[in-house]
Amino acid sequence: MAVDEQKPLWKRLIARVLWVSFAFVCLAGGTVVGLVNQSKVGKELVEQTAKNVPPQEVFKRDSVTLLVLGCDEDRYYAGVAGRRDTPGGITRHASRSDMMLVTKLDFANKRITGLSIPRDMLWQLPGYRKQKINGFHAIGYTKGGPEMGKDYAKKATEGVVGLKIDRVVVLDFRAFAKMVDLLGGVEVYVPKNMDYDDFAGGLHIHLKQGRQILSGEDAIGFVRFRHSDSDFQRQARQKDLMMAMKDRALAKWQVAPQIMDESYELLGRSLLPREIASLALFARKVGADNVKMDMVPVIERRGRSALELDEDKLDEKLEELHMTPDPADRVTAVR
Repeated sequence: MAVDEQKPLWKRLIARVLWVSFAFVCLAGGTVVGLVNQSKVGKELVEQTAKNVPPQEVFKRDSVTLLVLGCDEDRYYAGVAGRRDTPGGITRHASRSDMMLVTKLDFANKRITGLSIPRDMLWQLPGYRKQKINGFHAIGYTKGGPEMGKDYAKKATEGVVGLKIDRVVVLDFRAFAKMVDLLGGVEVYVPKNMDYDDFAGGLHIHLKQGRQILSGEDAIGFVRFRHSDSDFQRQARQKDLMMAMKDRALAKWQVAPQIMDESYELLGRSLLPREIASLALFARKVGADNVKMDMVPVIERRGRSALELDEDKLDEKLEELHMTPDPADRVTAVR
């Protein structure tokens, strides 16, 4: 019997890092009493740990592929005579997809891989002109609400990677900010001065270069800042923040029940507490060597802000990340 398995259940729970590694989800364990009494996710965590429930039993398959979207807000301009220096009212809480990440959780091989799609990459769906891929969520949202927004983003993404998406998760930035504040902030290194104001959008980023503790609102600015930035730099910052949140969650295990239930809101209620607990326990067992993230290969056209998919390099990238579709899960792009 392994040494870890000889420890009492409550000690094993406290020792475990409960972490779902797609975009911003970080979970950490507290005491059994706190988990049971305060957290729906915690109750599932305790039950699945005690019964050793594998993720295959929860999801009824050997792997699950998620599309994770981080969406901004559409606002109208407010103020006297249409002034653009005062916050506008929110017309839609989730519009263009500011972040697009395809992540595959391979239960059978204990692997987590992810492929991010640049928001400025050009793509086309039947009946629509070629445009930046992040706009399709907004198009679907306008036509039929949140579910159609997810469906349009899903179809566009499946066309790019050729892989069937099992579930679409829209991250709630407000819940993300609350999670960071519950942790008492997170410490990161800000690589450069970041100054940007979007009065209509209610987004204000004013961060100085150097190591510091970010509040929830500052953390949002840290991951969303894109002026004088590339998608590659934003991806690196998102990874840094995610790791910092994981470390902070370990140190602040007393607030684990609230953090875990807030993760349900962060994920837009797209995953059930039972599923979140299962993914967290699965992620704990995945070694660092089996967690890989990369970006869809693109071609930068001179004189254009948009990017083109580099189809010649895509298959190689999918194979490298163990995301090559099985025949049953392969999706052919229709444009």
